[in-house]
Amino acid sequence: METWKKRFGETAGLLGRYGNKRIFLWYVCISATIAPLRAQDFTDIGKRNPFSFSGTAGTQIASRWGSDGGSDPFSYLVFAQLNPSLYGISLPFSFSWADSRFSYGQPFSRISFNPSYKWIKTQIGRTSMDMHPYGLSGQQFDGAGFCLEPTSFPLRFSAMYGRLVKARHGDTVPQNPQARETALTATSYKRTGYAFRLGFSHNRQEVNLHFFKATDHRRSLPEAWQKESAPEENAVLALDFSFDLYRGLLLNGQAGLSAFTADQRTPGQKLKGFWAGLSRPFLKQRSSTSFSTAYKIGLTYKSISIHYERISPNYRTLGAAYFDQDFENAVVSFSHGFKKVDLNAEIGWQRDDLHNTKAERMNRMVGSAYLNYRIDECFSLMASYSNFTVYTQMKPVDLSRPDDPFIEDPDTVAYRQVAQQALFGFNFHTASTAPVKQEAGLDISYQSSRQRVQQTFSDYVYAAVRHGIELPHGYRLLSSFNFSTQIDRSLHLAKRLAYNIGPQFTCTRSLFNKDLLLSAGLSYYLDMQGQTVSGGIADLRLRGTYTLRKCHEFEMQVNGRLRSVFKAGGKSGKEIFLQAGYRYRFNLSPFEKQKEKTKKARRNPDPDSENVRLAYR
Repeated sequence: METWKKRFGETAGLLGRYGNKRIFLWYVCISATIAPLRAQDFTDIGKRNPFSFSGTAGTQIASRWGSDGGSDPFSYLVFAQLNPSLYGISLPFSFSWADSRFSYGQPFSRISFNPSYKWIKTQIGRTSMDMHPYGLSGQQFDGAGFCLEPTSFPLRFSAMYGRLVKARHGDTVPQNPQARETALTATSYKRTGYAFRLGFSHNRQEVNLHFFKATDHRRSLPEAWQKESAPEENAVLALDFSFDLYRGLLLNGQAGLSAFTADQRTPGQKLKGFWAGLSRPFLKQRSSTSFSTAYKIGLTYKSISIHYERISPNYRTLGAAYFDQDFENAVVSFSHGFKKVDLNAEIGWQRDDLHNTKAERMNRMVGSAYLNYRIDECFSLMASYSNFTVYTQMKPVDLSRPDDPFIEDPDTVAYRQVAQQALFGFNFHTASTAPVKQEAGLDISYQSSRQRVQQTFSDYVYAAVRHGIELPHGYRLLSSFNFSTQIDRSLHLAKRLAYNIGPQFTCTRSLFNKDLLLSAGLSYYLDMQGQTVSGGIADLRLRGTYTLRKCHEFEMQVNGRLRSVFKAGGKSGKEIFLQAGYRYRFNLSPFEKQKEKTKKARRNPDPDSENVRLAYR
């Protein structure tokens, strides 16, 4: 306890007038073993509510009757969500009992303690940090890290150290090679790493240097398991910058150099080259050590930006759980907001197989555009379009052996796929001063996927006309007419056309100052195949909710569905679904109530106590 007092004595002294130091130290120890939803900021901790308790508890039952059987006719659910809070730190718990099965959730699966004070932030426990996209980027670790970001000083610094991967044996014995192929758990060494980031920022000029190092510990696994996996080692040097060149012309970029050793058991070797010399002080070079680079550079001026990114093949970093490699792309984008129009447009190109070593090559063209036009106070228009084109070049032969006499025709096979999507929306709503509020609109969506070589395509179209109006006495009417169709065609097969069409109506009514809400809905759809009507579905929905004293909520819902099939041999059916539920919401904050009573007492002092005080004088 003396160690904790010495470590947190300064912070506890700030809370001397708000509570006992022992209470604060007890709070720090407890919060170090929980998984908070946000970082603990001690800057204004004296002004926070010391303790609050909120949550939801309830039950729900449902029953279903249908002519086709299916799911269970009766189901139930009992649940509780509890959220105690200690000085702004939440500890969420959840419990549920459904169909004789119990489940729960608790916040101790990820232990993390993230205290902060003004511009000083720390992370202790199981956490993650983002320092650079080509280095340490979101990799979870068990350890500690801190970040110093003073507002009145141009330098920034952050660092971390911890265990990235735990030593783990596979779920099969190493002597059984057939079982190793079907193992569910891969063998891994204990991996630790450290990283730091030093940055300078002043007057829209920014430069950041980043270093990351990770090493597998060979002795963390028994010798029998060391043959299953090779211990790796990785060092990354990275840089990112942003410069304001001239009146809003911004140059920004990122670059990374990764020195990766695939097997620490290989003999040491002094490698030659610029990248080898640059990384030699940070990583012991071996015969299995390789070097790869990645960079991204962009130029932005007002509403136009151009970016180019290239990641070399086999670029790896142990600071990221997942990383893309072996590709390059270029993107040109435009984004600007006018007085009544918002316009965004982007076009890009991407390709992989930079060294021409893969069995297939893929090129992609991506384009998108978005327009939002505010015609006036009542009318607005939205439109968007995106195109995703993929060119794939299959290599059926091994092009790395051009002198092979058995390869007579090294031609490749081309494959092209185009995916398009277009959206259009036209909206209307009455002015804020209108006596009766109304809204209406037209929504159209189009999706297309085509494969040019195989001569196959699939198109999907959806359209809806909707209208809503608010009437006196709490009534609200919503209606819509929906239409959707899908057209498919495969190679050497005729086109298949399927669509459904039908209206939908919904009426809601609020009573007792909106504590009671009633709603009823009716919808009907026709399923059609070409010019033939195949069936129809009618839905009737009734729902009611009642809220008592803002904490008790009762719900009742009835759904009825009638399905008709007009084809010969088809089966019609009906279904009724009944659901009832109750929820209780609470929020207990005793210290807040005590503060309110104290404020009221100060505003309105007791006259008897005031007279006694004057008489005493």
